[in-house]
Amino acid sequence: MTTLRRAYVDVAGRQVHYRCAGSAGLPRLLLLHQSPSSSAMYSQLMLELADRYQLFAPDTPGFGGSDPLPEVGEARQVADYAAVIHGFCTALSLSPCAVFGHHTGAAIAVQLEHDYPGTARAMVLSGPTLLTAEQKASLPELASPFPPAEDGAHLLAMWRRIRDKDPEAPLALSQREVHSAFACGASYLDSYEAVTQQDFTGQLAGIECPVLVFAGDQDPLYNAVAPTLARLPNGASVDLPGGERTYVCERQTDIVAAVLDKFFSRSGS
Repeated sequence: MTTLRRAYVDVAGRQVHYRCAGSAGLPRLLLLHQSPSSSAMYSQLMLELADRYQLFAPDTPGFGGSDPLPEVGEARQVADYAAVIHGFCTALSLSPCAVFGHHTGAAIAVQLEHDYPGTARAMVLSGPTLLTAEQKASLPELASPFPPAEDGAHLLAMWRRIRDKDPEAPLALSQREVHSAFACGASYLDSYEAVTQQDFTGQLAGIECPVLVFAGDQDPLYNAVAPTLARLPNGASVDLPGGERTYVCERQTDIVAAVLDKFFSRSGS
């Protein structure tokens, strides 16, 4: 029976929490989650792939069980998150490895390979964060905090925000995400603002490893797939069955697992 395990590793004096599965000796696969989720979003996907890969899913700093980035008095940059993930990879001797990033995780994946070339043997981006000017302007509002209210109105407001991402998602999934959104505190908004400031477009041209790009056709980042692909030196894309939004990794776990395995196997990862 496949076991999903959890552990911590120290990176620059801070703890990074992660989930892992699969046996040593199998190809290594790094999974980077979206905000305001955590590595919990990959639990089922990891179980699907654990017979073929050794998987590592860290919680981004400030999310899940990972310590937040230190207070530095400046706006966060995606490079700050990528530096911690690189430290995580170094501590566990993961590089070079296959890399999969979803939404915010896709932004971090590209920054990681841009700043630390050779970390990724191959990369898959789900919901790439090549944002329009309108999306950059509106994204921080989607993560703005709801101050606690005596009548609990903030709880309902966050529920509505998360539920609007996918009104058909299982209630347990939405409840988990609401909990994550409150638990991560200021890191929610920090990560969204960081994504809007990243030179994602410029960084894509320097990614030399094979890259696969996709998104559910109801994903708000679906329209970023084609322009992302056009900027990659060694890119490819794949269409998924219709109807999925931001929770494609959980709602179509078997399909995403098959896509990842096929691509990484073909790319020698």
